[in-house]
Amino acid sequence: MGSLLALILEKFTIEIIPKLPLFIRTKLYVNILKLRKVRDRIRLDATRKNPTFQDRLEYAIDSRANLNASGEKILSFNENVQIEEIQNGPVKIFKFTPKNADVSKYGIYFHGGGYFAGSIKSHKNFVSIISQDSNLVIYFFEYRLSPEHIFPAAHEDAKLAVEYIDSLHKGEQSIWMGESAGGGLATGLVVDKEFNIRPDNLILLSPWLDLSDGFQDKKYLKNSDVTIIIEGMYEVGEFYAGDYGPTNPILSPVYADIDDFPDTLIQVCTDELLYNDAIEFVKKLRDKNTNVVLQTWDKLWHAWHFFPIKESFEAVDKISDYIKSSEFQSSR
Repeated sequence: MGSLLALILEKFTIEIIPKLPLFIRTKLYVNILKLRKVRDRIRLDATRKNPTFQDRLEYAIDSRANLNASGEKILSFNENVQIEEIQNGPVKIFKFTPKNADVSKYGIYFHGGGYFAGSIKSHKNFVSIISQDSNLVIYFFEYRLSPEHIFPAAHEDAKLAVEYIDSLHKGEQSIWMGESAGGGLATGLVVDKEFNIRPDNLILLSPWLDLSDGFQDKKYLKNSDVTIIIEGMYEVGEFYAGDYGPTNPILSPVYADIDDFPDTLIQVCTDELLYNDAIEFVKKLRDKNTNVVLQTWDKLWHAWHFFPIKESFEAVDKISDYIKSSEFQSSR
């Protein structure tokens, strides 16, 4: 029964709703995602008590396949963008080049997926849309995933990717961007005082900036978020953090000492569990007089950017406007 429900939900998510009129998609997705959360709750409860490594691995493999399938099908690749894999890089790196690319700047995309999922397959369509809309060359890299690899594996892979890409674009304006765990990964590199490469600008979409449960006000949002299960989020975060602990400032930048931070754009919805991550981090940035733009949406869900809905198109337009604006200058 569970497998049948999963198939039905995926069919609605990927095949049926994207073909319906734009004005009704958001509400339909909210209801579908609520059902998917029930399915995920059942799966979580089945393995929550002392999950084995094999339990974690099976869940991750299934999640990767689902994320790849939805990422490849729910949005369309922008054919005006050329994609190529960089040869001989330290990790897998892909370059997105749009028509009429602005050669004065470049982007690096840090993918999300809870540190246990995400790949070029799941994200290439979305990244191609951002690339074309903003006229920005964007690099995308893959990093090692949990449970096979825990912190600092992804962090170390990100360092290697950034160092390599930075060497190709000396003197050009750099924009790092990422959603969910990818937003946390990018921010973790910025606050890592042992890493000396910083972006000129940072764009964070529904960023996961606190792997702990230190801010108890998250619990007030647990029933509003139609995608993330709060207990599962904490459990995944603690496992990924390992001996370093979920309040390590590189893993959870809400606990970091902010200094010399790049200009930042953050997009988040008020109904998602990670809303408070964004709000707490914005407070830290403003306390240090960092130029930060916070853009919020209501009655949506975590990382809504990856769905073909009106609010997603609005968010992408705002990202592109931010990148292309004549005022898009780093204060660093």
